[in-house]
Amino acid sequence: MILRALTPDDWDEQARLIHASLNTWYRTRLNSDKFGEDPTPFRVFPELYEALDPGCCLVSQDSAGSPLTGSVFYHPRETHWAVGIVNTHPAAAGRGVARALMEEVIQRAGSLPVRLVSSAMNLDSFSLYTRLGFVPRMTFQDLKLEIPTHGLPPHNAGDLHIRPATPDDIDRLADLELELNGIRRVHDLAHFVTNAAGCWRLYLAESSGGSLKGFLGAIHHPASRMLGPGVCTDEATAAALIHHTLNADFRGCAPVWLVPVHCGDLVRTCYQWGARNVELHLASVRGSAPPLRAVTLPTFLPESG
Repeated sequence: MILRALTPDDWDEQARLIHASLNTWYRTRLNSDKFGEDPTPFRVFPELYEALDPGCCLVSQDSAGSPLTGSVFYHPRETHWAVGIVNTHPAAAGRGVARALMEEVIQRAGSLPVRLVSSAMNLDSFSLYTRLGFVPRMTFQDLKLEIPTHGLPPHNAGDLHIRPATPDDIDRLADLELELNGIRRVHDLAHFVTNAAGCWRLYLAESSGGSLKGFLGAIHHPASRMLGPGVCTDEATAAALIHHTLNADFRGCAPVWLVPVHCGDLVRTCYQWGARNVELHLASVRGSAPPLRAVTLPTFLPESG
């Protein structure tokens, strides 16, 4: 097996690989055709991830010039490494492709902890990750809601002030996540604010006294409409940020967002808006992990926390 870096010449083939991997699993395990027949939207992964972290994707082949058998994105950060989407082509299933890719990422991470978000419904990936030493730390409900073109009903945000983040806010936001969850990712926050691709959003919430209470990112792209990453001090702040982002950016769309299952008030608020569960995910860590003290709102793109 050959492991090497992804190149731009691989992007179309990798999109087909990711599509085939996900499509096969959902069709055979959940009897779902949620991804359709067109692999083109899956170019979103190399296009956006390579802009965020150039050169941080490994692909596998049986030999030089042969078809790709798997791929994994990874995100080196100052406090940790994170693993993005991992895929094996159905034709290479059961041959240890995903394990080899993950072991290489773990080796490159060295002494830093490695973090990932994975489907709680995929027991194959769950078994792989736990065998590699990953420990689930938090469970999330995937919620989806069709946002009316006229927006959601008003939501009482109390004394919170919500606004787009600016370059001057980046260190404050990064420090808040470090304080609450023990990780810091200035690179991502700066990437969202710069927004060269035009698809990123980043909002923050402050109290009337100017205290930072949380932030929430989002991606609005034809191939991916999702809220996150986000970190909030409490559920009320999370609800206010989610509501604001849905109304500001997703009218007429059906975005997805993840909510910790233990945040009962926040879950009920989302239900009141009409949100419905579509899947469950787990946040897992290999290595040291301080307690997650924030209301944590992860995302699939980028999976850098």
